Amino acid sequence: MGTKSKKFRAFLVWMCFFLGASVFLGLAVLGLGNADEIINHFGDIMAVIRWDIKDTSKFKQEIANHFEHLMRVAKGINDAEGLVYAFSDEGENLLYYAENLITGKTLGNIEKETVLAQETLGSLNGDTLNAWDKVILPQGYDYYIYYNGSEITVQNRNRTVNAYSYENGYQNTLLRPYLYRSSDFPEVRALLMVKKDLVENYSGLSSLYMIKQWAQRARRACFWVLGIVALDLIMLLIALVRRSDKREFDRTLARISGRLWFEVKLVFSLFVLLFFFHTVSDHGFSIASGILNLCGLWWFYTMLVDLLTNRKQFFANNSITWLVGHYRRYESKKPFQKALLWRIYALVAAEVILVFFAFVFAAAGHRVALMAIPFVAAGLYLLYLYLRRFRRTVNDLGLVVERIEAMKNGKYEGSSSLSPDSDFYRAWENLTLIQSGIQNAVEEKVRSERMKMELITNVSHDLKTPLTSIISYTDLIGREEGLPDTVKDYVQILSQKSDRLKTLIQDLFELSRAASGDMVLAMERIDLVRLMEQTLADMSEQIEQSDLTFKVKVPSFPVYIMSDGRRLYRVFQNLISNALKYSMKSSRVYVNLISDNNRVIVEIKNIAGYEMDFDSEEIMERFVRGDKARSTEGSGLGLAIARSFTHACGGRFDISIDGDLFKVTLSFNQLTDEEYNEDSLRRDDGTLPEKEESVALPQGEVLEEEDEDSLPQHKSGEEDPVYGDISEDSTPGE
Repeated sequence: MGTKSKKFRAFLVWMCFFLGASVFLGLAVLGLGNADEIINHFGDIMAVIRWDIKDTSKFKQEIANHFEHLMRVAKGINDAEGLVYAFSDEGENLLYYAENLITGKTLGNIEKETVLAQETLGSLNGDTLNAWDKVILPQGYDYYIYYNGSEITVQNRNRTVNAYSYENGYQNTLLRPYLYRSSDFPEVRALLMVKKDLVENYSGLSSLYMIKQWAQRARRACFWVLGIVALDLIMLLIALVRRSDKREFDRTLARISGRLWFEVKLVFSLFVLLFFFHTVSDHGFSIASGILNLCGLWWFYTMLVDLLTNRKQFFANNSITWLVGHYRRYESKKPFQKALLWRIYALVAAEVILVFFAFVFAAAGHRVALMAIPFVAAGLYLLYLYLRRFRRTVNDLGLVVERIEAMKNGKYEGSSSLSPDSDFYRAWENLTLIQSGIQNAVEEKVRSERMKMELITNVSHDLKTPLTSIISYTDLIGREEGLPDTVKDYVQILSQKSDRLKTLIQDLFELSRAASGDMVLAMERIDLVRLMEQTLADMSEQIEQSDLTFKVKVPSFPVYIMSDGRRLYRVFQNLISNALKYSMKSSRVYVNLISDNNRVIVEIKNIAGYEMDFDSEEIMERFVRGDKARSTEGSGLGLAIARSFTHACGGRFDISIDGDLFKVTLSFNQLTDEEYNEDSLRRDDGTLPEKEESVALPQGEVLEEEDEDSLPQHKSGEEDPVYGDISEDSTPGE
């Protein structure tokens, strides 16, 4: 409801502006067209407004006519009967008296003594000199014109009027000759008196009363004009005060006119201009032509509002753009490749047609040669549209390629958008969906991994302390003498399972630290050949107990790398242990160490003793085992730990599966000189391992130290029941 009232208010304000401006323009045109007449009759207009009929030019002309007629009769030029007959039409509106002092002839419809009085002029030789020069207006009369033989006197509303002045308008009447020759008729006396309130005569032929009727009509017209002007000013003031509502309707008007093609606006505007010049130059002004010209002015106002509101769209909405838009909608239904080809075909066809018509009109003659210009302009405009579209397509293609490159590099933020009418808009939207899906999947996986690591860290930490006590007390029980054999068996089984649980917890803890980047690394130069040989030597007992044949091929010279020997030893140990568990019986295991330029490659290959129905990524996940039946001992963390430790030590870890062949490949940067530089420390991902790092505990937890008195004490040199004999001296090195 509020929106409707707001729109209606905007319409009313705009109508006030429309009517006010139309009236103002109409009055301005009328005023300019009749400026001379208005200036000449300005005194009449003011006299009519203040209702002083006897000050109008019409009245002065008429009273001058009567006075001239009276003077001619008084001089004996005209017959008195005609004057009496003419003055009788005025009835009581006009009183007159005339006298010729030489002939003694008088004429009038009133006695001399009632309208003229003797006035003492002075004395001569003791005699008083009197003259009949004082006019006495009867009751109900307020105007007279009197000639006393030497001058003309005029009085209106008890105010003497100077008839000899040009400003009073009597110079342009029949009084003019008498005004210039006032003393030429000393023998004549003439008096005319006019009634204050003119009335209609019984015959209806009173010219003075007709002047009154004209004045009444003119006065009403003046008041109407003044009222219209006042109303017009009020409407314009409303439009000025509520100009925001007026602008709102202007925008509505612009939306409506904006639907017209530019060609339609141009042709109609030219027609309006031609009509305006035609009416002004040939036919002058008329009410019909004035209304039409006013409509033309409002048309140009609408065009101005359209241009200021729609700006470029004022020109862009044309027949060519309409055709191109329809073609694009048709083009959008076709595949991308065909759409581009059809676009070129359509451009060529349109250009050929336009060139043909331009050539026809240009060759037809001088009179119609100008008709070729629109076709040439249309052809150039079409070519401009195509080139602009082509440039936009190339730019959009560049944005798509840049976005694909950014997605490849893992950058998902800050991408711009394409316009819905772009050729690559659908591809862009598909990329957006793919990007959103990848980002959500990555975030979900990261969140899942974080939760896993937090769980593993927390569980490992919580189990570590009680397990230490269990192992310690189990060891103490096993050292007691006199235990029954069955109890010794139970203690041995308990010790084995505790050791296995200890190993699992330690693996989980180390894996979580490696995955979180909080592992403490002791980076130093080590001989990889010696480390491999030491690992095989330490596991020789297990290798001999198996029925597998190990084929080891290592260089005869030292191969140095920068790594953490303790962690890398664990990697080799896990990989060899994995081969011992899952290789086919009586098969061979190949261990190769290759020095290739600045890279060192370690390969461990074996033939699986079961069908490997998994891929290389799946087998490296935590708690995933190749033997899904879990008939062998293991936690499923060996390969995960090996990969994490390898990456932490600056190497690369890869697994390849080819049928029953299982191959693990490790690669490191080889040191070629005693002194190593910063580049030798870089991992494959370009990062540098830190030499000193602190172990970060799970957020919100504190590692509680157990009271030393609550744990069994070990003698110096004995193996620690939890961590074993792993000291800095036992770290494989150079």
